[in-house]
Amino acid sequence: MVLVLALFIIMATLFSILRYLDVKAAIEKSRQDYTTQIHNIYHTSLVRIGEFYTNRGHANLDSYGIKEALSRKDGMKLKELSLQRWNVLKEENPFLVTMRFYDTFGNIVTTIGTSLHHQLVDPNIMRQEPFFDFLFSKEESTYHVVVPAHENNTHIGYLEFAILSDYFLYEIEEFSGLKGYVLSPFKTTVFDDKHLKNLSLTHGDISHSQGKTFITHAIQLISHTKLCDSQLLFFQDISDQQEKLLHAIYEAFFLSLGLLSVIIIALHYGFEVLIRRLEESETSLRFLNHTLEERVSQEIAKRYKNEQMLMHQSRLASMGEMIGNIAHQWRQPLTELGATLVNLSFLHDLGKLTTQNLNERLSKAEALILYMSKTIDDFRNFFASDTQEELFCAYEAIQKALMLIESALKNNHITLHVEAQHSCLIKGYPSQFAQAILNIIGNAKDILLERAIQNPTITITLTCKEEETLIRISDNGGGISITPIEKIFEPYVSTKHATSGTGIGLYMSKTIIEKNSKGSLRAYNSNEGAVFEILFA
Repeated sequence: MVLVLALFIIMATLFSILRYLDVKAAIEKSRQDYTTQIHNIYHTSLVRIGEFYTNRGHANLDSYGIKEALSRKDGMKLKELSLQRWNVLKEENPFLVTMRFYDTFGNIVTTIGTSLHHQLVDPNIMRQEPFFDFLFSKEESTYHVVVPAHENNTHIGYLEFAILSDYFLYEIEEFSGLKGYVLSPFKTTVFDDKHLKNLSLTHGDISHSQGKTFITHAIQLISHTKLCDSQLLFFQDISDQQEKLLHAIYEAFFLSLGLLSVIIIALHYGFEVLIRRLEESETSLRFLNHTLEERVSQEIAKRYKNEQMLMHQSRLASMGEMIGNIAHQWRQPLTELGATLVNLSFLHDLGKLTTQNLNERLSKAEALILYMSKTIDDFRNFFASDTQEELFCAYEAIQKALMLIESALKNNHITLHVEAQHSCLIKGYPSQFAQAILNIIGNAKDILLERAIQNPTITITLTCKEEETLIRISDNGGGISITPIEKIFEPYVSTKHATSGTGIGLYMSKTIIEKNSKGSLRAYNSNEGAVFEILFA
């Protein structure tokens, strides 16, 4: 009797410990995933805002009269020419506070928006490439994007954008729903929630306040220029998770107590009853294992959802390049439209403008405008999400991608060869497949231009036989320099210059081809350049 009770107590204690550790491990895994997601959102936002304002900076500097006014250090003219763009940017991002122009010596020429007390441009250092950094002071905490200005290969100054650090709080709050704060080394942070006043500010610490339990999430904002840092702080209420841990202990305790009562009764009625109770305990353990499998399935579903979000972010990241492609599509019709209007004015001045001439040129202008409108519709339809898997024509999907980039290839004098069988069918998502093709062709175009290749050429071949379809995309750009070459498909790995590549395009292309369409994508170097092969079997 004593031996049986001792064995039971040991087993009950072990069961309680295992149950507690099981629940604790599951909760800890959930916290780690949550922390990882918050940091991923921050880093994605950091990359995105840097690329966005670098592109906007180049666009503003290339606008009419900007570089000439900057060369003359004409602040009034710069403000006049940039004010409309500033209003658009301010409306797009309310956290944008300052837009400043500097001369080549780092002196401020003019400021649009708030006049800040600090600046990222160093008068003693001349920069040739865009640069970024955080700056902190008693008045504000800001992230700065500085774009150098050049004219005829001569450095003429800088254009700087300053965005409040609260922008990153907003991005993370949108995802997590957590209230965030900027912890600056220069001023005291005021917490508007009384529960947060006495909590630890160290990342990962668990604190208690007024009956609630919180875990601290901290993201470092490092200022390389001022050699100091700040933090984004988020306090996650984990009171329910702590209650789950306590519930697991109570559950194990009371379950053990109940089993002890059952065993005592079983000893009175014989070993047969005892064996039956042990079998019931085994069934209970199987049920617990079954629920664990369900939680694992739920985690897998969450990761799939995160992968879909990454694919969406990839499409957003390619919007800048798509705008460039629209510009290439519109360049010729805009030129023709301008010529038509000039011709009308010329005929009017000569007194030779007839009703027939007017109607002919108005019809031509209307046709050009309809063509430009159709271009916008084509780009909008390209980014429409696929709703379900279907059997589609590979050639038509490739043509859909080429329609968006063909003008950019022509304007950059890149020769495109397409050799394709028109009857090849693929099962998958046609818009996603077209995006993968567009990513690969866009990378080839960028490398050809970056390396200034003579007679740049991109070749696309599409063949199919029996149940296999092969797409091969090759160029004469000199090949891929990364070793091993398979790393090109990893996220955030890029051979492009830092200002023109994010390293996510080929990763998403591989995900689309291999996970969503059950194909395979590989890359290798030929004698002339890089070759990408997509195989569906």
